[in-house]
Amino acid sequence: MTAAPTNPMSIAPTPPSPLKCNLLPLSAGAVVHRIHDKGLRAEQFNPGIKGNSRFAPIKTINGSPIPTAYAATTFACAVFETIFHDIDPDAPFKSVPWTTIEKLSYSTIEFGRDVQLCKMFSADLMRWNCARTQLIDTPPSAYPQTRCWSAAIHESEGAVDGMVWTSRKFDEEKAMMLFGTRLTPSDLIVKSSVTIASDANALSELHLLAKRSGILISR
Repeated sequence: MTAAPTNPMSIAPTPPSPLKCNLLPLSAGAVVHRIHDKGLRAEQFNPGIKGNSRFAPIKTINGSPIPTAYAATTFACAVFETIFHDIDPDAPFKSVPWTTIEKLSYSTIEFGRDVQLCKMFSADLMRWNCARTQLIDTPPSAYPQTRCWSAAIHESEGAVDGMVWTSRKFDEEKAMMLFGTRLTPSDLIVKSSVTIASDANALSELHLLAKRSGILISR
């Protein structure tokens, strides 16, 4: 299995074909953390119609949108992968507007069945002749190329349920994206769900994380 030649103008190479994944199994009962638009239910997938993130939106080989849901192994990781995601570490002044937080919910979800996630850690990327700098640590300008990988992972052998990697912004924990074509809302058990702006505990944790990184939550 070899990767196709890399376009010199792109950061991410073309996914190899056929694509084979190393898998991380998570047992039923494992709990993950989501920060999502409060217009979506805790167990609801984004429909895959719009957006511009590293790995979504994506489509099947037949052109159908693939519903997806981002999650993380802790609340802190979910915060840095969403609310703090676009903050430049080099910026002398780092802030997040309160209006952003008002739109979001924080939920904890338990897997109702065993799941298999494609591993995207450095040792696993090496199998594809790829490095973190080409997939995980890329700027937004590379997102059209990096989304080719999540689409290829969705179509890979074994019908994986999603993908997992070490968070770029909070490298103490893992981030993941789940495929709504493999997992359904009935596979996800909602343990808790709150609107962040009106939950004292979530707000307290959010402010502590902001303080840790020198981020101002501005009203």
